[in-house]
Amino acid sequence: MILSSLRRLWPYIRPFKRDLILMFVFGYTLTVLTGSIPFFATILFEVWSKSQTSVLDRVLTPGVLSVFPFLEGLTRNKIAVYLPFAFPVLYGLIGIVRYTHYVLLNYTAERITAGLRVDMVRKIMRLNLTYHGSLERGSGGLISRVFSDTQLLQQGLNFYVDLLREPVQLAVFLGMMIFLDWKLTVYVILFVPFFLIMTKQVSRSLRKYGNFGRESMEDLTATLKESVDGIRVVQSFNLEREMQGRFTRYMTNYLQTAKSIIKREQAVSPFNEFTISFLVAAFAYYSINQVLFHGGDGAAFIGFFAAAGLMQESIKKLQDANVKIQQSIVANERVFSIINSQSEVPETAQPQPFPQDWKTITFKNVSFAYAGEMTLKNVNLTIKRGEHIALVGESGSGKSTLVNLLERFYDPTQGEILIDNTPINSVSLRDLRHNIALVTQDVFLFRDTIARNVQAGDFDKAEKADQALNAYRVRGEATEDAEVERAAKLANAHTFISATPKGYESPVGERGSFLSGGEKQRVSIARAIYKSAPILILDEATSALDSVSEMEVQKGLHHLMEGRTAFVIAHRLSTVFSADRILVMKKGEIVEQGTHQTLLEKQGEYFRFFQLQAGL
Repeated sequence: MILSSLRRLWPYIRPFKRDLILMFVFGYTLTVLTGSIPFFATILFEVWSKSQTSVLDRVLTPGVLSVFPFLEGLTRNKIAVYLPFAFPVLYGLIGIVRYTHYVLLNYTAERITAGLRVDMVRKIMRLNLTYHGSLERGSGGLISRVFSDTQLLQQGLNFYVDLLREPVQLAVFLGMMIFLDWKLTVYVILFVPFFLIMTKQVSRSLRKYGNFGRESMEDLTATLKESVDGIRVVQSFNLEREMQGRFTRYMTNYLQTAKSIIKREQAVSPFNEFTISFLVAAFAYYSINQVLFHGGDGAAFIGFFAAAGLMQESIKKLQDANVKIQQSIVANERVFSIINSQSEVPETAQPQPFPQDWKTITFKNVSFAYAGEMTLKNVNLTIKRGEHIALVGESGSGKSTLVNLLERFYDPTQGEILIDNTPINSVSLRDLRHNIALVTQDVFLFRDTIARNVQAGDFDKAEKADQALNAYRVRGEATEDAEVERAAKLANAHTFISATPKGYESPVGERGSFLSGGEKQRVSIARAIYKSAPILILDEATSALDSVSEMEVQKGLHHLMEGRTAFVIAHRLSTVFSADRILVMKKGEIVEQGTHQTLLEKQGEYFRFFQLQAGL
């Protein structure tokens, strides 16, 4: 599991190889410096106790002295004078190396996590509407994965380093212990299986509860986002207590899971300490007997205890690392379930250009199923360039699905859509969508200025315009984007925009909260006008406007639709009377088509809709 998680992360780790190498150099230097503490402690105790057996004598062999000749004149008195000063130097070096190591470690982990988050958001932006529509916890669950799960992964990255560094530290301490007393070291090693068994049991249960914990956090995030997004409805229907109660229930579930995780994490330390207490007792008994009755060296046992104590700390770090990594493995799987998701509208490897002089849009035997239910059934339709098509029918009849397939928010289950003879799935998504402008009933504005929301229709064009305007502003010749203003006028938005304190630079708030419903709709229409795409989709585009504003906007839309192919989805039949062709849809099929007058004469489905709206 650990290796599998690391393999997934490797593409994000690889760009920082140089930093990682430097980090491990400092990490292993820290290991060596820390490992020298028992050695210096042993020598210091030997000098202090005037022990006859000197570890220093065992180290300063003729071979070592030939390499470091300046050590040859060392005496016990010189050691007694100078050795205490070695400890401030040693700990000073340890502090500098540790600081550098952990700064590199934490900052590199932050950058790796940032790369993950960027890729997650990039992927989320490309996942099809079927995926987004099937999320049990909605966008709140995705937000939790982008931030909460990656935060857990970041913590896991730090512990992966412990998993690689601490075994070397263990080896250093173990080598020191073997050097001082190999027999006693063998007894220490016999206790290792107990630690391994405990670690394995904790790891297994942590993966289980870690997944529960992540799901509980998703529930919390989703509930909070839902409450804030729907605050108007929540307050209007007095649902504050309901949403608070729901959040509290999810918080209780999260706390129960967190309690289970914490209990398992903390169970490791008491077990370790209890096991180690037997080791300490055995060490003490053995060393006392050796020193009192068998002429053992007390200084060597002091060094052995120091090395064993530091080794115990390394074992504890390894166990803590394993515990945290088990949780990060769960987060790893959840994060990469998004990054590796196949629920993406596929791009062709060799895209064809969008036909410039196209004549027709053809739906050829197009069917689409969502959640096992057919929402479009074998639709065959040809639209001529410049034709204005109105789509009417009951909710769920397939009107929005038809235009969503044209924009490739998802692909047909069967059949194909062609621009002339070019299938739309052979054109790049960017190129296809660049040629389609969309105005929806549920208006979405970005938390930016009015001007930027209009320019969102075509930021490439906006960027060129901004560059030109900046040159003009230097000469004091222009202050506004004329195209933005023109689009706003056509959408009947210029008057209210000019009345705002900052005009086109006025912020719209989150989702356009600073504007009224009609104002938001007009900015959305201005955005589509600014895009000036040859294909236009209007999904109840004027539904939020008052009668006077609707008349003005309809004039702008009529001007916009001249020479363009327009799909107009409408429930109010008064908005589709002038369409070149009206398609009446029912249960995923086109059951009638024609002009307003010819459909009335048929006295079919359209005639029934007309009578209902006319109150006849």
